[in-house]
Amino acid sequence: MAEQASRGEQASSWTKAREAGSLWQLRFMRLLATRPPSLIYVPLLWVISLIFAIDKRRLSTRASIAFLTRILGRTPTLSERMRHARTFSHAFFDRVRLLGRGVDQFTVSMRGAEPIQELVKQGKGAVLLGAHYGSFEALRALDRELPGLSVRYMMFTKHAGKSTRVLEGINPEVSEKIIALENGPMAMIQVSDALSSGEFVAILGDRLPDATVRAKQDVSFLGDDIQVPISPYLTAMAARVPIILSFARWESRNHYAAEFTPFYDGAPVPRPERAKAAARMAQDYAKALEGWCRVDPFNWFNFFDIWRR
Repeated sequence: MAEQASRGEQASSWTKAREAGSLWQLRFMRLLATRPPSLIYVPLLWVISLIFAIDKRRLSTRASIAFLTRILGRTPTLSERMRHARTFSHAFFDRVRLLGRGVDQFTVSMRGAEPIQELVKQGKGAVLLGAHYGSFEALRALDRELPGLSVRYMMFTKHAGKSTRVLEGINPEVSEKIIALENGPMAMIQVSDALSSGEFVAILGDRLPDATVRAKQDVSFLGDDIQVPISPYLTAMAARVPIILSFARWESRNHYAAEFTPFYDGAPVPRPERAKAAARMAQDYAKALEGWCRVDPFNWFNFFDIWRR
């Protein structure tokens, strides 16, 4: 019993972790990103990545090393640790630029967006299920390709309060698009309303939003167990809307590769069978996520020890 409690605390300890970076640092990045001279910000991101890679006192650095060790099958080199941090730095920096100056300054290649295009034509909503992989903001390129598309983003804003405030300062419309997960039942009502009105709801499914979440499932991921939420699957089944796996991988400066894969078609599932169906979907999702990570491990930015053992 004590061992189970210890595992649960370890798996959910990220919710108690202090958000990395001071407010003035985040504001400086915002200022720099609004007028981004590459001769300044590219070397700066290299320096930030080096500091991150060598400072093993940071929990996030140790978690990065632990993940890379799992995925690579060996201890990562300093260069690989820097690459992981540098990829994340670019993605966060680009998040500011995407919100502040729009997606037109980026090249975002699209693959598999046809099902989304068809749903938009029909006025139907769907769940866009992603992970802390690449940049969800880069998916805003869909707005450029698909006029009329409306996406709401589910976020655990309490943990990333500072960065959320900074981003809202760049684009106040951000707060209108966010559904705060910590609002519990109210968040689920907002999700249901959005889906029924033909909007899309984007959610990251590779981490529990809070330690108190009961709708969760153990799944196998990279040789061990992690816990993931099953609310995305239950919500989609209840609303009878499709789930589409979605991610935009950072490939190089100003370039992302977005990919969409149909995951659940929205077919009716009897209520007594939904728990079993959600558990199966959660494992299938974990398998898909592992595939993404093996393609490019440096794009997964879940800098916490989420494994249960």
